[in-house]
Amino acid sequence: MREKELRLALVCYGGASLAIYMNGISGEILKLVRASRAFHGVVDREARLATTFDDAAPERPYATDTEALYFELLQAVAHKLELRVIVDVVSGASAGGINGIFLARALAHDLDFDPLRTMWLNLGDVEELMEDDTLADRSSKFYLYPFLWLFGRKAFGDIKPDEETRRKLFRFVRSRWFQPPFSGTRMLTWMLNAVENMGHVTDNETLMPPGHKLDLFVSLTNFFGQPRRVKLHDPGEVLEHQHGVTLNFSYRQSPGGATLSEFADENLPALGFAARATSSFPGAFPPLRLKDLDDRLTARRQDWPMQQAFLAKNFPGLIADMATLNDMCFIDGGVTNNKPFGSAIQAVYERPAHREVDRRIIYVDPMPDEPDTVKAKTRHAALPGFFRTILSSLAEIPRTEPIYEDLRAIDQQNKKARRFEATVQSAEAEVNRLVDSLLVLDAEKKVEVAMLASWRERAHELAHKHTGFAYASYMQAKTVRLIERLSQLMVDGNVKTGTVLSETDTFEALRRWAEMKGLLCPEGGVVNIVPAFGFQHHVKRLRELDVDYRIRRLRFVILKLNRFMQQDSNGHMVEPVKRIKKQIYEQLELFRARWQTTMYPANTFAGLDGDRLSDAAIDHYLNTLGSAMELEDLDYALDELLATILSVLPHSELRTTLFRAYVGYAFYDVLTLPMSASADLLEMDEIRVARISPLDCTGMHTDPAADVLMGTQLYNFGAFFSRAARENDYIWGRLHAAKRLTDFVLDAAGEDALPEGFDLEDFRRRLYLAVVTTEGRHVERKGDLIDELKARFAPGE
Repeated sequence: MREKELRLALVCYGGASLAIYMNGISGEILKLVRASRAFHGVVDREARLATTFDDAAPERPYATDTEALYFELLQAVAHKLELRVIVDVVSGASAGGINGIFLARALAHDLDFDPLRTMWLNLGDVEELMEDDTLADRSSKFYLYPFLWLFGRKAFGDIKPDEETRRKLFRFVRSRWFQPPFSGTRMLTWMLNAVENMGHVTDNETLMPPGHKLDLFVSLTNFFGQPRRVKLHDPGEVLEHQHGVTLNFSYRQSPGGATLSEFADENLPALGFAARATSSFPGAFPPLRLKDLDDRLTARRQDWPMQQAFLAKNFPGLIADMATLNDMCFIDGGVTNNKPFGSAIQAVYERPAHREVDRRIIYVDPMPDEPDTVKAKTRHAALPGFFRTILSSLAEIPRTEPIYEDLRAIDQQNKKARRFEATVQSAEAEVNRLVDSLLVLDAEKKVEVAMLASWRERAHELAHKHTGFAYASYMQAKTVRLIERLSQLMVDGNVKTGTVLSETDTFEALRRWAEMKGLLCPEGGVVNIVPAFGFQHHVKRLRELDVDYRIRRLRFVILKLNRFMQQDSNGHMVEPVKRIKKQIYEQLELFRARWQTTMYPANTFAGLDGDRLSDAAIDHYLNTLGSAMELEDLDYALDELLATILSVLPHSELRTTLFRAYVGYAFYDVLTLPMSASADLLEMDEIRVARISPLDCTGMHTDPAADVLMGTQLYNFGAFFSRAARENDYIWGRLHAAKRLTDFVLDAAGEDALPEGFDLEDFRRRLYLAVVTTEGRHVERKGDLIDELKARFAPGE
C-alpha cells in the first residue's frame, strides 16, 4: 500500500478583527491533523479501515466534532493510498501571528482550542479592549454626534450596521484621543491567559510524528530598529537600522524519544509576548517592551524558566546588553512583514520527506482581490483624497503588498527541482553500472563494516576519476558551504561566551584562512597549493567537519527508499522499509545535532572575537571542533548499522537499492551539489501553493457575490464592535476551512481516490452540518445564521 505525506506550511496574514475568522480556520486545520494522527496511530493496517475515530483517538479532556468525519475521509482514500496530514511550518503576522501561535502550541502538545473561541467571542470587543477610565459616557463630546453620523455613513457604505456596532463605534470615537485607545496591559494579560487556558503539557502528548520538526515564525516590528553594520567598497561601512524581527519557536521529538519544545508551559510568557507584540496595531495599542512583560509577570507571580534560552535564540546579538534589549519597542508585525512567506518558504525547503510527499504552502487571506477587471478599473477611477493618500501610504499599501515575488521564487524553485530530478535520473543508470561493476555486493557473503567503509572510499575515488574537471568545481562549492556553516556556528557559539561576532567578518576570516591553506580558490585566481597541506589535507578537513555531506547522503538514501515504495509491486515491503528508515532517521538526528551549539562546551569557542580571528585561532577552533564532532565515530556507527541491514536483507531489489544509494552517493553529490541552494538539502520536491479565503468557497454562500464576513467593516475592525460579527466570522472561518481542507486531501490523494459508492456531496453536507451544530451551542446573536445553515445542509436538501 502506498503511503504519502500531505505536508502543510501555513501562512497567516494580518487583518485586525479578522483574527476571529482566522481562528476558526486554525481550529479546523487542527481537527484534520488530529484525525490524521488518530488514523495512523492504529498500527494494524486492516484495523484502520474498520475502526472509528472515537475508538482510535486517545481520550481527551475536550470535545471533538469534525475530526470523526476527516477520519472517515482518510479511511475512504486509503483504498488507494494512506495519506498522513502534517503541519510542520506556521508563519504569521499581526492577527495571523496570534492564531499561528495558538495553532502551533496545540499541534505541538495536542491541546484544547475551544477556550480561544470563548476568548474571541467574549473579550474581542472594543469595550473590553479599552480601560474603563478611557471610555466615553453619554455626555462626552456630545457636539460630535452630527459628524459621527456622517462618518458612519461613509465608513459602512451601503451596509447597514446593527445597533450594537453603531452604539459602540460612536462611544469609541468619543473616548480618549491622541493616545492608544486599547489597553496594552489587558491585551498582554489575555494573551498570557489564552496560551495557558489551552491546557498544560503532559508527557508525550503531541500531534507531530516522531522525527518531525514544527517551526513557528512570528513577525514583529522593532520601532527604533536594530543597528546593523554593512560593508561596502566606498565608504567601507555604513550603518542601517533593521526594523523587521522574526521570532522563531520550535518543537521536535527525535526518533529516539527526546523532546525539545519551545511551546511548553515553561515558555508561556514568550508565546504571550509574541502574540501581544505582533498584534500591536499602530495607534490602537501602545508599543510593547520586554520590561513590560517582566512587570506583568511579576504582578502575576509567574515564572519564565526558558527566558534566557528564548532571548539567546531570537536576539543573539543583544543578549549581552539586556538594558538595550529591555527597552526595545515592538509594534505590529504587519508593518514590516504582513504576508510572511519568506520564513515559511525557507523552512519548507529544510524539511526532509519521510515518504512520498505533497508539499503545500497554504495562505489564509480573508480579503483577497477579486479577479474582476471591471471592478478594478472602477476602483481606480477616482483621485485619492488628502487623508486617503496619507493613510494608505502609512498603513494600507504596506500591508497589501502583493506576494508576486514570493510566488515567483517558489515557481523558480519548482523548476530547479524538476531539473534536479532529471539530472539524478539521467545519471542513475551510469552510476548503477559503475557501482555494480566495481563494488560487488555478494549475495552469499555477510557485509562487514570495514568492507562497507572501504566501498565508500572507493566510490569517492571513482567519482573523482570519472567526473573530470567537474570535481574541482564540486570541491569548491563544498568548501564554501562548509565555511558558511562553520562561521555561523562560530557566531552562534560565541553568544555563549558573551562575545558578539560579525557574521560577515567571521566568514571573511575563514575564507582567507581556507585560501591560505589551499582549500579554496581565491576570487579571480587559482588554488594556492601549499606543500604542507595540499589535497589530502583538504580531504582530511572535510572528513573531520563536513556534517552536511553525511546528512545529504542519508536523505538521498531515504529518497531512494521512498521512490522504491512508490512502485505498486513493492507494497508488501512497507514494514521492512519503515524499520530501516526509522533507524536511518535516528542516525540523521545525530549528525544534525552537530550544528547545534548545545553540543559543545563554551570553551570550544573561546579565544574567537572580532579582533583576534587569526589563522592560529581558527586552526585551534577547527581542531577543537573536529575532535568534539566525532564524525568518524558516527560514520563507523552508521556503517555498522547499514552493514547489519544489508546482511540480513534477502538478495532483492530493496537490498540493491539501499546499497547503491549509500555507497554510490558520492557520484550524485558531485553532480547535484552545485545546483542546490542549500548546504544539506536535496531539493527534489515541488511545492504547491493554495489559498483559504471566502472567494474560494462562494458555492457555500447564498449569494456568491456577497461578502459574508462582517469583520471587514470599519477597515477590518468591524468584529470588535459587534458580537454578532464575531460569531458570524468564526462560523464562516470553520466552514471555509472545512471546504478547502477537503479539497486539499482529495487533490493530494489523486484522481479516483474515493471508492465507488462514496457520496462526496453527502460527506460535505455532514461535515458542514457538524460545524454548524457545534457552533449553534455557542452563539448569542447569530441564531438566524445557524438556522439558515442547518436548513441548507440538512439531509435531502
